[in-house]
Amino acid sequence: MIRKYKIYIIMGITVLLLFMVLPVDTKGDWEIPWDITLEGEGNDPAFRSSTVMEIFLKNGTAPKDITVFVNQQKINPIWDYEQSTQISFQEEGIYKVHIVHKNGYEEIRQVMVELNNPTTAKITAGAYTPGAWSKKNVVLEAYGAKAVSDIQFYEYKIGQDEWKQMKNNKLEISKDFDDLVYIRAVSKAGREGVISQIPVRVWKQKPELAKIQCDQEPIGGWYSKIPVFSYDLKEKEGPQVHLYAQLTDLKTKEILTGIDQIPRIRKDGRYQLDIYTKDESGNRSEQLYQTTCFVDTDNPEIFVRYQNPRSEILKYQKAQIIVKDENLKKENMILRTSGKQVKPWKLEGDHYETEVIFLKDGKQTLSVQAEDLAGNKMIIQEKSFIIDTQKPRIKIQGIDNGRSYSKPVKIQVDVKDQNLNPDKTYIYLNGKKMDSVMIKKDGYYTIDVKTEDLAGNQNRCSRKFTVNQKGIQIHFLQEDLKEKQISTKNLKPGFRIESLEPVQVMAFLVNGQKKEYQWKEDKVYIKDPITENGKCSVSLHVKDSAGNEKTSEEIQFFYDTQKPVIKIEGLDQKSECEYGKQIGILLENKTDQWEKVILDGKEQKLEHHKITWKELAPGKHVLHLKAVDQAGNKTDQRIIFKITKVLPKAVKQIVVKQDKIPSKKDEKKQKHPNLWILFLIGTSIFVSVKMFCSYRKSRHS
Repeated sequence: MIRKYKIYIIMGITVLLLFMVLPVDTKGDWEIPWDITLEGEGNDPAFRSSTVMEIFLKNGTAPKDITVFVNQQKINPIWDYEQSTQISFQEEGIYKVHIVHKNGYEEIRQVMVELNNPTTAKITAGAYTPGAWSKKNVVLEAYGAKAVSDIQFYEYKIGQDEWKQMKNNKLEISKDFDDLVYIRAVSKAGREGVISQIPVRVWKQKPELAKIQCDQEPIGGWYSKIPVFSYDLKEKEGPQVHLYAQLTDLKTKEILTGIDQIPRIRKDGRYQLDIYTKDESGNRSEQLYQTTCFVDTDNPEIFVRYQNPRSEILKYQKAQIIVKDENLKKENMILRTSGKQVKPWKLEGDHYETEVIFLKDGKQTLSVQAEDLAGNKMIIQEKSFIIDTQKPRIKIQGIDNGRSYSKPVKIQVDVKDQNLNPDKTYIYLNGKKMDSVMIKKDGYYTIDVKTEDLAGNQNRCSRKFTVNQKGIQIHFLQEDLKEKQISTKNLKPGFRIESLEPVQVMAFLVNGQKKEYQWKEDKVYIKDPITENGKCSVSLHVKDSAGNEKTSEEIQFFYDTQKPVIKIEGLDQKSECEYGKQIGILLENKTDQWEKVILDGKEQKLEHHKITWKELAPGKHVLHLKAVDQAGNKTDQRIIFKITKVLPKAVKQIVVKQDKIPSKKDEKKQKHPNLWILFLIGTSIFVSVKMFCSYRKSRHS
């Protein structure tokens, strides 16, 4: 019976636990214990004004049965007698209202209070430049606006039109268009954002070709005057239309372009003119105006080139006649002369030419006439002349070409000719008119004499020379080395050379030996540094292009780069010395000096070149030595040595003997050093006692 009750108890507990674990069905037969209403401008849950949430309890629900949280913070609303309460949301923000019934039923409501309009929308137009004309479609995309309730959509309007919603936040303009597009964001709370605007211009119609006019009519394609072209372009709706013109020189391929103006033809030639129109959107007219222009407005050019030009007095004359014109008529060229035409008219490139020679004495005449296809005429007549072919003679005295003078020079110039033209005789010194025949100042000089006679015969004579009274100047670069003790590393003595003439180094001497050298501008240095210590002398021997030689003063100094050498006397190879023996230190070079001598931390007196010590205490000692030579080279040396005690002679002999005789027990001695020391001490005592006994015995006897 008891067992039966236990079974019932276990079953009851199990059922109770199942009820506790299973969730309560609060939405089955259970009726909602409250109603919620929201009052404010907007659509639940987004409001564009302050909002009031009202909670109505029903189905017997008491205020104590529910708990209210706002943004996870518990609040205690005030309930009225009708079992209702209000929660007011005055500030902008997002609120999460959580209502919980004691039986587990709960409800969460979100309230978004938006008191400010959305921020300004950003607009991107891709590669399109706002306000510029384009013939391609323009796609505008809005983005970037922000609002508390988030952005519901973007809308746009054009001009005074109604606002329209953008599809996927985009607006594509594919037709002719010239206006402002306004765009703004609309939040979920219904608030309208700040308006952004962007100018958009799209035009796809092709412009008409302008009407082209010319100020004259061509004859057979030729213009006797330079033509001037003009145009008439009517303004129409849409982007501004511009005229584009290109003028091509068919001979040189040179191209001139113009926008809203037609390039003007500046000279005779053959040209092609191409004109079209294009608007600011890039649309180009389908038609193209094209014409060719042959322009020839110049008279034929006649050139008479004499073998001796511009002369009235000649011995022999020869004339080359050139007639130049692109449209020349050969039969319309007429030559009249007292000379002889030795060549017929011949076309050479872009011109006709012939030659006439004058062999007869007396007055000579020449006349040429030419006419081109356009009827342009040219007549040239030459005056008479007399033959004279002798050049004036020029003589320069007092100087020779290329020579250098160590004293002032006096120059004399003489020019002679039967038909000398005094107005065309010039004497220049270094490019300036010569005003003095005496040259006293050092420098490089060029005298240039030019002359021409009345027949046009010219002559010229030049001389180059140098006045060098100073000669060669040699300056030693390292003046501080003279008569000094020098310890500088990598020493390369050098000289600076001053000379008007190019200078060659004959010898760079160091201690009388020639050394290799190198130039740096006007300075010459020994190539490799001096390495030998001791007395050193340096000199330089040079020679200029005029043959002048110069040797510098001999620079002497003492070169020393070795540190002082310290010698130590009295120590063995192990840096040891027996007590009572003398230890000495001295400098190898007697000209070197001690700076400091410190023994075991005490500075010693430096009265002598050699310093000695005797009867130093047994044990370890430290010497700190500093020395300097006359060139400033220093030695800093530290020596550690040891003073050992003196052993009795017999013991010492035994020790020496043992050191000399190899033993089979060396390994054992090395393994047991203490036993070996005890053995030596015992042996020493034994020998001492035996020697003492022998001494006593000898006295008694």
